[in-house]
Amino acid sequence: MEITDVKVFKLKGKGKLIGVANIVVGNHIVLKGIRIIDGERGRFIAMPSRVDNRFKEPKFREHFHPISQDARDMLTNAILEAYDNLEE
Repeated sequence: MEITDVKVFKLKGKGKLIGVANIVVGNHIVLKGIRIIDGERGRFIAMPSRVDNRFKEPKFREHFHPISQDARDMLTNAILEAYDNLEE
């Protein structure tokens, strides 16, 4: 998997949500709406999700997500690096 483009948008005044990212994979697929969260144990990314109301207690279901830890690390590193390189 090759991440060929990362676009990050910083957000202010949104609590722990500090940004949103869109990535392009292999110049073929765009993945939009990846959230950048500043949590208690540091920054992390959260995949786009929706509420699934088919159950007694609604559950959040991700639209897409990495299957392996290596893929998640690659996404996280690329997005956080792009976030850090943005000028204020």
